[in-house]
Amino acid sequence: MNRRKANLLLSLGCALMLAACGDGEAVHTNADMPAEETISEEAEPSEEGGETAVEEAEPSGDAEETAAEEGEPSGDAGEAAADADLTPPIEMDETLRNELAEEMLQENEMDTFVVESAPVTKGCSFTLPEDFSESEDIEGMYVTKRYPIDASTIYHVALGRDVALQLMTEETFKAQAEENFRKEYGEDIEVHIDSFERIHIDGCPAFRILCHYQVGDTQMSQLEYAINADKSYVITYSQTDDYDRMEEYEASAETIHLEF
Repeated sequence: MNRRKANLLLSLGCALMLAACGDGEAVHTNADMPAEETISEEAEPSEEGGETAVEEAEPSGDAEETAAEEGEPSGDAGEAAADADLTPPIEMDETLRNELAEEMLQENEMDTFVVESAPVTKGCSFTLPEDFSESEDIEGMYVTKRYPIDASTIYHVALGRDVALQLMTEETFKAQAEENFRKEYGEDIEVHIDSFERIHIDGCPAFRILCHYQVGDTQMSQLEYAINADKSYVITYSQTDDYDRMEEYEASAETIHLEF
């Protein structure tokens, strides 16, 4: 696989890194998301649009006019520019991005279902383990009755269509997860992948990822499902080493279904 293309696509919108209820109550995710729930995408600068070298010169005479012509701020403008981002990220057109993703999928004989015939979904549902209920603080988060003593959580989110999600590999997931943790905790946290599987849920391509990592003195384990349809649905089951709920999580994951 062309890693440069793949990493570009994943950095532009990978939904990763980015979950039922006791007694038969089901959790539903709504496919009609408000705009604020979509992931903001940051495009990487192209080779031609990278950093621009600026020649430094001693100002004299008409130096301010020269600086203005060359794009070099001076005076108050210079002070403002010092606090501003003079090279904003380049945005990739969604159509072009999808075409590039499709090309990569075909080149590597990967699943092109999402590009060609992804069905329209209304949401995603699954059953929570008995001890879990909806968090009062975080939308889409489910916690135990003893939270935060028992820090086990289940989190689900519905995101926009992401054709490039199909290009995800174990390596790119690990790299993105570690980058997310670096931003979240301000330190390097190594993510260990226990299993990385490509599966299907209700006919749509999906991933099942089991991993663990250490945060301070706490060992964390996560079981994540990411479904790629006309929307991307991500369900993450998390636990500390103080409580083993993986059997409950597996039972809950077996009830995950898309709603059409």
